[in-house]
Parts: sequence; C-alpha cells; structure tokens
Amino acid sequence: MAQKRENDLEALIGRYLAHWRKADIAGILSVCSRQIKYHDLTSGMIVAYDELAQFLQDTFALETESQLVFNSIAYPNQNSAFIHWTQHLKPAGHEKSVSIGGVELIVIEAGEILSIHEFYDYRPPAQEEAELFDPNLQAEQMRKLGLTEPDIVHLIERLEQYFKTMQPYLNANINLTSVSRALNITRNQLSFVINHGLKTSFYEWVNTHRILHIIQDMPPQPRPYSIVAAALEAGFNSISGFYTAFKKQTGITPSAYRKQLPPEEK
Repeated sequence: MAQKRENDLEALIGRYLAHWRKADIAGILSVCSRQIKYHDLTSGMIVAYDELAQFLQDTFALETESQLVFNSIAYPNQNSAFIHWTQHLKPAGHEKSVSIGGVELIVIEAGEILSIHEFYDYRPPAQEEAELFDPNLQAEQMRKLGLTEPDIVHLIERLEQYFKTMQPYLNANINLTSVSRALNITRNQLSFVINHGLKTSFYEWVNTHRILHIIQDMPPQPRPYSIVAAALEAGFNSISGFYTAFKKQTGITPSAYRKQLPPEEK
C-alpha cells in the first residue's frame, strides 16, 4: 500500500511538472485542490484557487522566452515533494539574460495538490530603508551633513532632473554611490534627501522610474510585445523582482495593466 501511494505521488507530480513545462493552465488546475494555497515566500504573496488561473497566465506571459530545468525532486514523505529548479530567461534578439534558482515544497492531500510553498533566490540590492526620526534628531543629522531645508529642496529638484534627462535607472547596476557622484554630493547626503525629503528608499525611487518607463512605452493589445525584454531593458535584473515592483506600484499585474489600455486609433 505504501508503495502504491509513493507511485501515485510521483505520478501526480509528474503530471504537474509536465503541465508546467507546456504552460498548460487547465492541466495545472486539474491536479490542484480547490482549497489550494500557493505561497510565494519571496514576495509574501498567497494565491488561492480562484486567483490561480490569472496568476499562472501572468507568470507564463512573463516567461515566454525561458528555459526551465528541474534539477532534482525529493519525496520527504508520502504526501509531499521537494523540487529544486533553475530558470534561464533571455528574450529573443536581446543580449541581457537572467537566471533564477528556486525550490518549492508541494503538499498533497486526497490525490490533489493542497499547497505549494515556493522560494526563489532573487535578492534585490540591499536597500537604504527610510528611517523615522523625531524633528530634533533630523535637525542634528542635517547639521552634521551640512544641509539646510532649502538645500534639500534644491537637491530633490536636481535629482528629479537627473533622472528625467539621463535615465540612470536603466542601468541595472545603479546605486547610491554612482548617483551621488553624478550629483557631486556625498552618499550620505543623497540617502538623507531620498529618505526624508522624498519619504522613500533609494531602490523604491529607482523602481518607480523603471515602472513608469515601462508603462509609457507599453503598447495596447494585440500588438506584439515582450514584457520580459521591457523589464530587462528598464534595468531590472530579475523578472520576479520586476513583477513584485509592478504590482506594488500599480496594484495589478503587467498583463492586467496592458488589457486596460485604450486601443490604438486606426
């Protein structure tokens, strides 16, 4: 009996992986319980059955030019599988490529997939988190940095103009140091201006401009369009990072955003 359950588990996982390789959404749903929960541990997102089809559609739309390799599959017990995978993304006609590695734990109940916990190794650059200071501490820090309120207003104007004209956010390797050098100010002064003047963090500021850049150039359906290429060209070095940033800024997925665009005038 135990051997049969193991065979049934392996057969179910085999069908799931085969459907995934073919981007077969109906096939994937056919092996899932209606109580399924997909946990994206990297972004903190949880997807229920009713949302899973749209989530898969958006995911496959981002991964049209990709190679997915299942490196290993282990079965810790008779009700679960542990999968290690690697994905290589490279849009046709573009030199930039991205590789993502990840693992997922699949739990089975009554012959169906009950839950998926997935973690992938995308790690955005360490962000300068905006800290909250009381007015006295902020004034003291400004004094140490040699900044006044008019200085901060002026530096914000310079920063916005620099991003508008030079588009440094298109560089995947942008950081506080490179931008501070371009503006001829110190790294700490720039960090303070962004954290306290703009009330955000450096990489959130950068990603905001990247998403706006993508949105401005996004054509309505049904014109051919590679969202993967657009994300890489806008400076994102991870498709998962782009997907998370896009939803955080717009509240919806890239494909859903594109669907709401008005049709082009003929």
